Amino acid sequence: MKRSGLIVLLNVVLSATVLTGCIRKRPPNDDIPPTPPPANFPAVPDGPSLNFLVIGDWGTAGLGQREVARAISKTHEAAPPDFVLTVGDNIYPSGVSGPNDPYWQTHFERVYVGPFWDDLEFYPTFGNHDHMGSLEGQIEYSKVSPRWHFPSPYYSLNKEIPGGGTALFLALDTDPMAKKGPRGAEEQVLWADSILYWDDSDWTVVYGHHPLISGGWHRPDNSVVRVVLPILEGTTDLYMAGHNHTTELIEMGFGTTQVVCGGGGGTDNAYSVRPVEGTLASFSNGGWCYVRVWKDTLAVELYDRGGGLQYRHLIPKRKE
Repeated sequence: MKRSGLIVLLNVVLSATVLTGCIRKRPPNDDIPPTPPPANFPAVPDGPSLNFLVIGDWGTAGLGQREVARAISKTHEAAPPDFVLTVGDNIYPSGVSGPNDPYWQTHFERVYVGPFWDDLEFYPTFGNHDHMGSLEGQIEYSKVSPRWHFPSPYYSLNKEIPGGGTALFLALDTDPMAKKGPRGAEEQVLWADSILYWDDSDWTVVYGHHPLISGGWHRPDNSVVRVVLPILEGTTDLYMAGHNHTTELIEMGFGTTQVVCGGGGGTDNAYSVRPVEGTLASFSNGGWCYVRVWKDTLAVELYDRGGGLQYRHLIPKRKE
């Protein structure tokens, strides 16, 4: 076989492996879970809040991604979020080649388009699939799109809460932790510890790609757990993750609630999911997370891919 033909064959095999492992790992069916009656949900506080949307494992350019995007815009049309967080795997199957890669159009610009999306700012993190391509290309795209804010592989941002108070957000790059363990995260840990040590925000949200607890197809990566868990303990109210293409709300047991928001690709990449210890709610087949923040209360809402509110959880501010 000629060398060019061999390269093509290897690329086909690699693509099939990637798709089988991460985009076509479907649950037994594609049904949307029955929507609970609104009476089952706790009432949220009065007054304005800081609102943000969370999507993960989303950039497939497929029908499922577009279905979720349409449902998000329809569901939150009357009260759009203030910004969007992504918990990685922004572009399948292997990230981008650079800031001018055509995938930016097919996987992002032409999916999240219209009045609802046009002014929304995205604050991304890297996933393992993004690490297969150019990381600098995703960072440099911040200079191309006014909606895409990705200053570095890990970073922080502060947001004011309407009515008073502040929220701190820490974006982590967990893939080096998964590959190298603590040795792949020494600089990140020092950086995170220094910020959290001086932090006096009312709420702290950390987000990265790998979950620390999950009932999805991917089991938690022990290397990531060893690095991230000490960062969260005693400092963090909410840890947002993806990697498993599921939606899960799990109490971690030390004052931190974990939310897996990996359903952004809808049925393009749905996984099965089972409850684990601490699970308050879980489902698959696509969806997103919506978080509302008041000075004294934080509300986490889980939506299925059709826009049905599956679960709402209120978190009171921890006592000092």
